Parts: sequence; structure tokens; C-alpha cells
Amino acid sequence: MTTPRENPCVSVNQLGQYLTGTPSLRKRIIQAQKNPVDPQYLRYPAAAQAITEYLCEGRDEVILRYHQRRLLNAQPESDFDAHRLALCAEALHRCLATMEELAVHAIASPADQDPAPLEVAGVAIKVKPEVLLRGVDARGHMRSGVLKLYFSKHTPLDERAGEYIATVLQRFAEERLEQRGPVDPRLVGVFDVFAGRLFVAPRAQQRRLNDVALACEEIAGRWDRN
Repeated sequence: MTTPRENPCVSVNQLGQYLTGTPSLRKRIIQAQKNPVDPQYLRYPAAAQAITEYLCEGRDEVILRYHQRRLLNAQPESDFDAHRLALCAEALHRCLATMEELAVHAIASPADQDPAPLEVAGVAIKVKPEVLLRGVDARGHMRSGVLKLYFSKHTPLDERAGEYIATVLQRFAEERLEQRGPVDPRLVGVFDVFAGRLFVAPRAQQRRLNDVALACEEIAGRWDRN
């Protein structure tokens, strides 16, 4: 059993859902962020690791197929573990079917697994992109970006939620990656694995950033009431 979090925080993927969700969903998101599940009950770390390896080590589909077989052949230790293994294998199957969406023309490398969160309006936004991207523009100048993975079999991202997440990802990249080269919005995005959709950072961002700040103010104000 995990200890409730004292200070307001939210993952960037859940923030995207919060910004487009119903009042009841927003309440559930705050409750879930305040009372996180034990890490052993997270469903998709193995799939995220496999997709990261695929992107960073040559983008050979053999990598995904190897991990898919490994997950399917693993001996589960519990009913939950069996469900988790099946979901991860299915996520890799979906990724294999939609690899064209991940054809980002950039060099990929694994991101820091525990970067400091973005602080917005009293809320710590846990961004944690899986992949750092580096590319070269038409003038030969280095450009940087990040890729975040989103896993939900039954709650796909819609356009608005995907663009909100990508906007926060760009702000994160601008604060943390400028030394690697200016951030290119075309190299910043969130990939919905089960839906097979890549949402890149929109060019018009100020209104979305204002919405993010207002949502964080709301989360901070409701934190102790949930």
C-alpha cells in the first residue's frame, strides 16, 4: 500500500485527460494522483521499455517481435500478472501494426527515467518522456525534441487531449533540452500506442498553456478535498 501524496501533482498524460474530461473524471484523476497504486501494479512498463528499445536501437521490428514473444511466453505469478503480460503483448502488436506513425526522422536516445517535474501553478507535472530526439533542419542546424508514450486500451486520446499533452511536452523540452539544440515542434509528440496515433506539438500554444495553468490551479485547490 502506498502513502498518499501530500503535495499536488499530476502526470502529463492524466493532465491531458483532465483538461478535456467531465467533472466526475477530473475528480477521479485527482483522487488517483493523490493515492497512487503500488508500482508493482503498473500495467505497461514492459511495453514502454520495449518500444523505447525499438526506437533507440535501429527501429528493427524484430525487437518488438522478440519482446512480444517473451511476454506471451512468460509464466505469470498471479492473475494480475497474466493480465499485465497480455496487455503489454497486445500493445506491442498494435505498435507493430502502426509503425509508420512512429517514423520520426531523428536520432532517438532513452530519456532520463526520473526528471524533475514541471512546476505550474503549485502543481508538479510529471512529464517523464521515454525518448529524446535529435534532428537536423534544412540548414544543417541541430534540433531537439521528446516523445511520450500513452497507454490506454479503452480510453484513446482525442485531438484536444493529445495537443494539450504535446504542448506541455514542448514546454518541458524548452526548459530542459535547449543545450541540445532549439526545440522543433515537429520532434515533440505523444504516441497513443493502442490507437496508433501520434500527436505533435501545435504551433499555437499560448491559449493551451493558459488552460494548463488554470487546470493546475484547480487541481491544487481541490487537492486537500479529495
